[in-house]
Amino acid sequence: MTMKMMARLLQALEHKKPTNQIKLISDEISKFKSNDKKILFQILAMEYPSNNIGISKAKKWIAKCLNIFESEIDAFYDALEDIGDVSEALDYSKESEMEIPLNRFLNVLSLDCGGISSEEYIIFSELFKDMSSLERKWFCRYWLRVPRNGINVGTVQKMIAKIYDKKLKEVKSDNNFNDISTLITYYEMNENPPTNLSHGKFVKPMLAKELPMNKWPKNKIVDYKYDGNRYQIHKEGVNVIIFNRKGNIVTPQFQDVVEKVQQYPILRCILDGEIYPIKEDGSPAEHKLMGTRVHSKNHEEAIEKVKVKWVIFDCLKYELETLINLPYSERLVKMKDLPDQAHRMEKGGDVLAFYNRAINDGFEGIIIKDDSLPYEAGKRSVGWAKYKPPRIDLDVVITSARYGEGARSGFFASFDIAVKDENGFLGIGSVGTGLSEREMLSLTNRLRTTIEDVKSGTYYFVPKIVLQVSADLISRDKKGNLGLRFPRVVRIREDKYVVDINTVSDVIQTMAGF
Repeated sequence: MTMKMMARLLQALEHKKPTNQIKLISDEISKFKSNDKKILFQILAMEYPSNNIGISKAKKWIAKCLNIFESEIDAFYDALEDIGDVSEALDYSKESEMEIPLNRFLNVLSLDCGGISSEEYIIFSELFKDMSSLERKWFCRYWLRVPRNGINVGTVQKMIAKIYDKKLKEVKSDNNFNDISTLITYYEMNENPPTNLSHGKFVKPMLAKELPMNKWPKNKIVDYKYDGNRYQIHKEGVNVIIFNRKGNIVTPQFQDVVEKVQQYPILRCILDGEIYPIKEDGSPAEHKLMGTRVHSKNHEEAIEKVKVKWVIFDCLKYELETLINLPYSERLVKMKDLPDQAHRMEKGGDVLAFYNRAINDGFEGIIIKDDSLPYEAGKRSVGWAKYKPPRIDLDVVITSARYGEGARSGFFASFDIAVKDENGFLGIGSVGTGLSEREMLSLTNRLRTTIEDVKSGTYYFVPKIVLQVSADLISRDKKGNLGLRFPRVVRIREDKYVVDINTVSDVIQTMAGF
């Protein structure tokens, strides 16, 4: 299968209803080789790495590649409001100069894009010049992860169920343990993919949403919400691996936690939980202290400087039994004998009273969980609801910054921030409080390596660094621009990719809630 064939297929799918999209794919799929099927579904499910491309950078790269002014792209974009349509319209009659294999398309989608002078730009431009106008349209849409065709992971699962004559429930269950590519590999061999978890095989974490009380699950289990970092711990005998929420191994930073887990009265387990900093008396300390643990090269010294506590709130495997598809209430029964459990409300307790205790004990709030749900790996589920004090909390990306004045003149002190929208990123103002001068200096050094442009004292960056910010409220001016009142940086989110930040719809929903 070539990129030309895929572009034509995507064009045919664009305005069809999901049922017709599923039928069309199932009718056409027999023409493709097994590896092409894997790549096709990976792309449709957008199961490729975060590439740090936003609308601003995309315009710059396309303009340079086609040797045109960026203002020309802006003019088209004002009219069409979609970078894919713009790319097609810039040279509508352009035909492919070569047959582009589908794996090359996926490889370029997966590039972690740097600055415009980077090697990634060269690879992009070589491909983009070879594409037809239709190929450019669909490349850009999937490059920015805004396909605008209604196809999502759920649609892909339905397509796979129909093509391989599987029940949708079975495909969803298999996808909980395996990525789309692995599913297709096994289904092509007419075999069932593995539905057990293995020591050292990272599982994407299940995520919570902020939901109003009337959307909370009726049959609930309520935990404290800890102000730490999410980790997944695998134990097999004395062999312990600690993964951060991105799936990176961070075991050396937490040897004190390793030693504790090694003593658990169980040979094998895979646990989901959180590590947070504590004071001498065991109460929670400022989250920013976690930075010492995460970044220090001298791990032993960091352990001495910053004490931490590990708490378990879920168990994905216990001894030889994989628990991921069991209801949460049953997973808790399986793990009941393990130490270091999250603080949990007694059954039938008063949720708001429990919330007040959590705040009084120095924690962020509570998490309300549906006791009947399986562990939905990688999904932000309505079955897990966050409830925190009534301040707005958002994960945002830094897009630009300015140097400070006086004592702060040597580093960036005001940061422009943005959330995701369907065309890349949308600015929601700037923030300059909440960080120490030492943190600002460290952040400045990191941002300097990602500078894309400088205009009138403002430095523009590749959108890579994620912040958690809080504010009193979200406002909208007469022009419709969104902004935060009294924003403050809570922490630098080392554990989050840009693809995981909040969206414009999250912001609007939060505004409605307030």
